[in-house]
Amino acid sequence: MKSDNFFPPVAFTHPEVLSNRPLQGMQMLTKLAKALGLKQPNGSDAEQDIRIMALKGKCAGDTYYHDMDQSVFDSAMEGDEEEYFYHFYARQRTIGIQAFKKEVENDLSTLSGCQLHAIAQHQNYHNGIWLLTRIVAQAKCEFATALGIYWANQPSDHYARYGTLDLACENTNALSHANAVLLNEIEHKTRLGTFAQSLPVPDVACFLDRQPDYSVKPLINIPVELRVQL
Repeated sequence: MKSDNFFPPVAFTHPEVLSNRPLQGMQMLTKLAKALGLKQPNGSDAEQDIRIMALKGKCAGDTYYHDMDQSVFDSAMEGDEEEYFYHFYARQRTIGIQAFKKEVENDLSTLSGCQLHAIAQHQNYHNGIWLLTRIVAQAKCEFATALGIYWANQPSDHYARYGTLDLACENTNALSHANAVLLNEIEHKTRLGTFAQSLPVPDVACFLDRQPDYSVKPLINIPVELRVQL
């Protein structure tokens, strides 16, 4: 599956490993998964539900299979007819991309901030960031969740290249445009103070190679609340 993500992949767990059978084995945790507090799966029904919802959101943001001829789709999915991702892609093809996305957004709106945080932990950057944008947009999204997403998307690179996130968002042809829009939205909601604040702030220093200098341009524009110190 192709990815338009400009940044090197910072993955949680590959959602394709999910199925309607219990998940097996141990999986390596990545930087963002650890920063957001992801633990090894314990096999609970609640955890499985979260992982399935994360997979549904991944499928909603992926249009790769939508316009395939039915014969090509059937061939690509041969042997996977019992998997959750097969049913999600089939539903997307039946009701349409936007309708399926709306269905996922409705699902997300019923979840708590802790559940949204858990879903974000399973995002894989190979699959784009649509699901993360919808999580950040939720009224119950936690600041802890947004902070991890923010630094995983490397805001310093955008600032170094464009000077401001507003300018980065204007470059609609850039492969990193969606990431810039997501970062800008996180900064906007942070300044407004509209993120929930019930979860502990994660340690996201693992995303930094060196201490950013927030006293000078362009990083002086990063809201104080989002600044990370090494």
